[in-house]
This record gives sequence, structure tokens and C-alpha cells, in this order.
Amino acid sequence: MIRLLIDKKGKKYLAKDNKIQTHLGVVELENASPGSIVTSHLGNEFYVLKPRICDIYDKMERAGSVILKKDIGLILAYTSLGSGDIVVDAGVGSGGLAIYLANIVKPKGKVYAYEIREDHAEIARNNIKLAGLEDYVEIKIKDVRKGIDEEADLITLDIPDPWEVAEHAYNALKHSGYVVAYSPYIEQARKANLAFREAGLKEVKTIELIEREIEVASVGTRPRTRMVGHTGYLTFARKY
Repeated sequence: MIRLLIDKKGKKYLAKDNKIQTHLGVVELENASPGSIVTSHLGNEFYVLKPRICDIYDKMERAGSVILKKDIGLILAYTSLGSGDIVVDAGVGSGGLAIYLANIVKPKGKVYAYEIREDHAEIARNNIKLAGLEDYVEIKIKDVRKGIDEEADLITLDIPDPWEVAEHAYNALKHSGYVVAYSPYIEQARKANLAFREAGLKEVKTIELIEREIEVASVGTRPRTRMVGHTGYLTFARKY
């Protein structure tokens, strides 16, 4: 059983076994159930919870940068992804987006994750298995620029040149399906936007989402001085 431990300062630890070593001491978890409090051998207390997908995402191994939750949320909201849908996730990386996608499309849907690097694919496999979603994700060592095998409700592109996939995406999408490109740079987003239009896709738009948390304290409430600013541009398009 995988369990989430949270210490008194809010730091999270993902325990895959019945014992975990932390900087606050060794914690034995053999009889620990979600909702309980356990104590390390150094006397430090931890809350025990059942990890949710957001916790797996936070603590999973990473192969470079990942799409942040604020952008994942926008993808899910703007494309209306649902149970039973078929998704092509190109540039799977660490598998963070694939995990969120699979958690929604299960039990009858599936995510086909395209990745050209075997080392990234192996990390993604481990993370997806950690989330318990391996039955709903198939990782393919294939370059999405050379074609898409599946008929999809949604295609996500986290690759440097999404415009190279515009025609393939149009041909692979079901009618009313969406393609979304994640681009760190505005030049990439512009080229993707124009390529989607040229390929015959509709409702093309590029969005940047800025996240700012509000700090609530006894002395007053204000925006935090640090915020999640630019991460990437999301370019959406739909097939009619």
C-alpha cells in the first residue's frame, strides 16, 4: 500500500513500503492506516493519508521539466475530457500529464503516450504504475511527427515543434475532438496557431495562464510576493 506522510510543516513524503527514512527519522508504517498519526524513532509526528493523483504528481520522479497543474487544469477544462475518451499524449516525458488524463478517461478510455526517448519512457512507466494507472496508458516509442495511429478525442503535444503535427492531428482527431500544444516560447505558439488554422482546424486560440496565490495572515491578506508566472502557452484547436 502506498501512503502519503505529511509532517508538521506540511512537507510530503511518499511511502511505498512499510518503512520510510526521512530527515525527521525512520517511520514504521506496518499498522498505519489513512487518517492516523505516526511517530518517527526521533519523536516527530506525521499525518498518514491515502495519496491522490495530485500527491503522486508532486512526488514522482522527473525527467526534466513537466507541465504544471495550472496548465493541466486548463487543458482538462477547455477540452471537456471525459471517461471513455481516447487520448494521444505526445512527448510524455515524466508522465505527469498522462497520469491526469488517464485518471479521467478510465475505466473504458485509454491514453496512448508517444515518446522518442526510452529513458524518459521508463520514468513515465514507473510513475504511471505508481499512480495505479498502468492499465489505462500505453507508452509507444514513436515520433508523433511521423504519424498518429489512433483515432482520438484529444491530442496533446508537448514537443518543440507542434506545427509539424498539425496535419496528422487533423487526420487523427474525431469530429469535435481537440488538439492542444504546450509551448514555452511565443514563437512556437505562433507557429502552432497558424499551422492548426492551415490544417483546417477551428476554434484556434492561444492562452497563457498566470497563477497567483493569496496569502492570508492574522495581520492582513494580500497576494504572495512569489507567484507562478509564465510556464508555457497553450494553443487549442478543434476539428469540426
